Amino acid sequence: MLIIGTFEHSIEVEEALSVLEKSGVPRKSIMTVVMDKSSRLSDVTATRYPHKKTLAFEIGMATATAFSVIGISFGFVLKWGPILWGIISALLGFTLGTGITRWIQRHYLRNENPGKGPLPELVVIIRCTEASFHELRLVLLQYRVLSIGRIDENS
Repeated sequence: MLIIGTFEHSIEVEEALSVLEKSGVPRKSIMTVVMDKSSRLSDVTATRYPHKKTLAFEIGMATATAFSVIGISFGFVLKWGPILWGIISALLGFTLGTGITRWIQRHYLRNENPGKGPLPELVVIIRCTEASFHELRLVLLQYRVLSIGRIDENS
């Protein structure tokens, strides 16, 4: 049987591999693969989660609409009239909404690893017997495995 576990690349992976070797799993039965998260793949997450890229624009348009309504209302009593005050206040609202949203995204919604993107994932594949599956699964869970899969080679 094969056990497949995914980890974030961290010291816990090394500790888990050490414990697995000490528990009797031979080194030749363990395979590790580092998954490549290059910049080419970041566009996939942008299309999968479009709100990350478009949130600032959407909030900017919403505040532009709100500000333009207020600007048009006040424009009836101000000197330049409702059309110019509507345009001026819409531009001001868009700038404020977009700027504040981008500032919040930059300062409060940071990655754990700023500037370098998300940590790469590591896949650990272990060949073991059915009897040792539960013991090895507990070891992986103890060292913060993200997910565990299992393949029966007899099937």
